[in-house]
Amino acid sequence: MEYKVINENNVRYIILPELEDLGLKHCFTTKDMNMSFINNSSTEEVINDHKIAFEFMNIDPIEVFSSVQKHTNNISIIKDMNQGRKYEIGRVLDNNDGFVTNLKNIALISKYADCTPIILYDPIKKVHANIHSGWKGTLKRIGACGVSAMINNYKSNPKDIIAVLGPNICKDDFEVDIDVKDLFQSEFDFSKDIIFQKDNIKYLIDLHETNKRILLKMGLKEENISIIDISTKSNPMLHSFRRDKHKFGLMGVVTCLNY
Repeated sequence: MEYKVINENNVRYIILPELEDLGLKHCFTTKDMNMSFINNSSTEEVINDHKIAFEFMNIDPIEVFSSVQKHTNNISIIKDMNQGRKYEIGRVLDNNDGFVTNLKNIALISKYADCTPIILYDPIKKVHANIHSGWKGTLKRIGACGVSAMINNYKSNPKDIIAVLGPNICKDDFEVDIDVKDLFQSEFDFSKDIIFQKDNIKYLIDLHETNKRILLKMGLKEENISIIDISTKSNPMLHSFRRDKHKFGLMGVVTCLNY
């Protein structure tokens, strides 16, 4: 699937029109808004940014779920409106980095700067997952956990699942020391395809390719995996912790079934 950058009222979003056509409302926000309640924006501004994103998506969700992301591989199955606790926008779950649901008009939000946002969607069973995969979550194969949750709870067939790997800190920008390199090297048998030596002490890791391989091993078809190959660090359209340090904001990936 190809992605598009859309500018509406001087706010940019990233979407995949073909995914919309298959029944999943979604958007990746950009640096034009801040989805974080703890970084550099007032609560009122962040709430308003959420509402602007919902308006762009043409949704009016009956509930919104986000999480206190801790770089885990914990996935929550959203089955009712009372899970989690009340928050500034909707409800929040603690110690959670992904959601799966088949409920209509429920918005799921993951927030990120340099991490990998993952959308999983089964257009047959009408189930979707919204996942935050930091490098630690990638090591814990949280994408595979999302697929397993869809299989075990909704009987999804991996061959039917469509995956989108959103903007992240791409290969040329994700520079690590030998300790992180060694973790990836010991965890993945395809490490030679994802780790590259930059100089005598630094390495580069391809998080997009790593997550893609994880999903392929779960049975997804390669043609059903799309990558938005925009680097958060090098593209000024996006927030980046590595680039902006303490001034960083957060983007959101929002998904909602609205069939």
